[in-house]
Amino acid sequence: MQRWRSRGGRKEYRALVAKTIEPKELGLAGALQVARIDRRIGARGQLTRTWLVGSRARAQMSEAQWLGREQGRWGIETRTHYPLDVTHREDESRVRQPNAATVLGLFRRLSNAFKEPWAQGRPKRRATARDWIEENHFNRWLGIRLFTGPSIARKFRPKSARAH
Repeated sequence: MQRWRSRGGRKEYRALVAKTIEPKELGLAGALQVARIDRRIGARGQLTRTWLVGSRARAQMSEAQWLGREQGRWGIETRTHYPLDVTHREDESRVRQPNAATVLGLFRRLSNAFKEPWAQGRPKRRATARDWIEENHFNRWLGIRLFTGPSIARKFRPKSARAH
């Protein structure tokens, strides 16, 4: 299966070759297909090869569907990981303690989730991740008070406890 398409003014070539296998051939439980994707961006771009393993039979996922899913996986990178890398410099984080890294990761993802409603209604050039950080970076206490302040505690207290 081969596909050519234009992406940002450059031609992109992708080809996928899939083969049905038995799980024991690869040593992976559930592996039913193995595929190689060849990709070249631009006329002089370097050919890159990516190997994939799938747990669906060829009847359940054709080569065209597989190629489409492989292209779609970059959506996760551009919508989730890239903003984390750009706004919070997540790749540069020096936190090594697992619990601290988990908590920081949650706060970073919360920050990006709060950015979405903040960006609605703003011009695209004024609603970038950098603008969000610049406007809210030093307002950490505002966010903390939002979650821990007495007004929140009152909102979530049972009605029976509020009357007293």
